[in-house]
Amino acid sequence: MASRRDELNAYTFAKRRTLASFLQPSPSGSEEGAPKPLGALVPGVVVGVVILAVFGAIGMFSPTAPKGWDTPEEHVIVASKSTTRYVVLKTGKQKQLHPVLNMASAKLLLDPSKASVITVDEKILDSGRPPHGATIGIPYAPDRLPSPDEAEAAKRWAVCERPADGGRAIQKAAFVLAKKEWSKTEGPDRLTRGDLMYVVGPDGKTQYVVDGQGKAYKLADPGDKELLKALDTRGRAPQRVSQEWLDTLRKGAPIAIPPIEGTPGAKADAGIMPAQYDKVGEVIKAYDGQVLRYYVVLRGKVARISEFTATLLLNSGQLVGVGQAGEAQQVSPGAVADSTAFDDDKDWPTYKPRTVNDGSSATSGRNTVCNVLRSVGAKGATTLSTWVGKDFPAQLPTGSSSAYVTAGSGQLYRQFQGTETTAGGVFLVTDTGLRYALQSNSDSATDDKGIGTSAKKRKEELAEAKIAQTRLGYEKLTPTPIPLTWSTFLPTGPRLSEAAARQPQGS
Repeated sequence: MASRRDELNAYTFAKRRTLASFLQPSPSGSEEGAPKPLGALVPGVVVGVVILAVFGAIGMFSPTAPKGWDTPEEHVIVASKSTTRYVVLKTGKQKQLHPVLNMASAKLLLDPSKASVITVDEKILDSGRPPHGATIGIPYAPDRLPSPDEAEAAKRWAVCERPADGGRAIQKAAFVLAKKEWSKTEGPDRLTRGDLMYVVGPDGKTQYVVDGQGKAYKLADPGDKELLKALDTRGRAPQRVSQEWLDTLRKGAPIAIPPIEGTPGAKADAGIMPAQYDKVGEVIKAYDGQVLRYYVVLRGKVARISEFTATLLLNSGQLVGVGQAGEAQQVSPGAVADSTAFDDDKDWPTYKPRTVNDGSSATSGRNTVCNVLRSVGAKGATTLSTWVGKDFPAQLPTGSSSAYVTAGSGQLYRQFQGTETTAGGVFLVTDTGLRYALQSNSDSATDDKGIGTSAKKRKEELAEAKIAQTRLGYEKLTPTPIPLTWSTFLPTGPRLSEAAARQPQGS
């Protein structure tokens, strides 16, 4: 009788034979020589991974485009290789892909609430779906627009002139500086205290001095040698400037050496001590606290004057008999305690004059005169400063001879006249150095060819104000007021309007 061990061995042998018959073992006939299930699975997994990689690569290198890329009036489309810009517009029932000349033109054609910039593969754009339309846009419109924050940020304007090479010609330039470049019109070349520019208008006769606050004072008698000496012109001829530059300045009272009533040098009976200074026409000075002030002795009184007026009187031919030799005499503060105002003390500069410019030639040193617009008040009042250097405050871009705008900057502004700062045309100045007029509700679109719009839609949009401002992304901005006299210093670019942006270009 078989033992239990014999039965177990027989069962194990039968099991092995059955398993071997299914797995087709090698000729050795042993279970160990049979193929393993995992060995068959690994090649299958590898093949699957290879197939997935192939299909993934096909998907990766096949042309793609964002969903909805061809929706009309929603995207500025940039071609992946050529970087050509396109917009999709619908003319009538036909949707077309239009090459567009520049970014400003593209944005003028889009729905401002949906406008975005996307990149699409060149092969998709060339597939003919949608078909290509005519190239459209505004020639020479800006390709780079300042951001809304940058267009609204405060800018510092400067208008400058200097002698051109040879002859009497003048080189003009305008500068619109972002805050990071405001220092270009500061520093030692900025006029302070008694610094003056000495200039002459385009007629070659009317002469002015200009102070550090941008105020021009006409010389009542340009032939008065005592006056010119008092103004420290040093025998130099005045620098020729244009009327346009003069128009950006504020105007002060004409300057002349004030006349003194009575006999110069005669006893004044004004109670001045020491008595040797108590004579008509004597210019004296005394401390008022820590400040040194100037006075002129008149008959029976002492009048307060500025250091500027004191300098004029000390150079007066009428007062030669006083014998001051160009120097004010110092007295005690008590001697001038009862001083009065001087009738002929106008809104002239305050400090002793010092003329700083020399515009005799293109190489004469500090010959570049600039007026700087620092701010504009609600009623159009301007806050100005002045600057005189050996060259323009910033280097003009290559190809531009008359304008500089901080790179990447610009400003949305309203050109106004007088005191009405909320009325006037709206302009956009960009770092091209050009100013572009924007379309308004009064613009006409009689030249519109109708590409990408309908007559009804054009009529509706022209009834709205600030169309261009809105489409360019500046709908929430209030244009900064800039006086007309300053604005016109910038060269003018093409007008930015939706109608102009739809115009076909080329043949």
